[in-house]
Amino acid sequence: MKQLLEFLEEINQLMCEGDLDLATKRLRTRVKSEPDNCMFKKMLGDLIYLQGHVKEAITIFEKIVLKNPKFTAALYGLGIAYYRAGNLAKAIEQFEKIIAINPSLAMAFYWQGISYRHLGEEEKSIEAYRKLIELSPDSEIANYHLAGVYMFKKNYREATKYLSHLAKISSENAEVFYRLGLCYHNLESYEAAVENYKKALELNPDNSRCREMLDLIIHVDEP
Repeated sequence: MKQLLEFLEEINQLMCEGDLDLATKRLRTRVKSEPDNCMFKKMLGDLIYLQGHVKEAITIFEKIVLKNPKFTAALYGLGIAYYRAGNLAKAIEQFEKIIAINPSLAMAFYWQGISYRHLGEEEKSIEAYRKLIELSPDSEIANYHLAGVYMFKKNYREATKYLSHLAKISSENAEVFYRLGLCYHNLESYEAAVENYKKALELNPDNSRCREMLDLIIHVDEP
């Protein structure tokens, strides 16, 4: 156990120092000497992925899950690697496996949602984000992305529900108020739109898009 902890500390120290090449070399040596140790293989896959070698990382993760199909950490790494490689269908498949094993792993729903969104399957994306919000109601990324899908579908009323919640938990995020302004603008709730545009500009005075939208309302009756 002591040797294991010392090895893990060495890898951690090398990564903190930015010496990823040496950390990778140490892990490759360890994996070679202990080929059945999935933890070391997973660490190697993560490190390889971190360095941008997505295809090799996929190969490593695939070998792990082939032998240990319920190793959710490896499935998660594989899913993200597939996503980064642009293989969205394969990515979704891994996240579905994770959810089947442990439906409380919230971030699997996030990656599922964003993958479906890129595939143009908005309803499935909405379903995934909603499940993430059920598990983590204050998830900023889930509320933000779900609102974004609803805005894309021009369901501005539904989008305001999630953006309004975001405005409470992320009150310094100018983009949230700008998007709220856009939603209310499209719903012809001009007073609420102006209020949110102004709040967005307080937080980010350089948002020219927001200023233009605000001017459209304020000067609507001008010749």
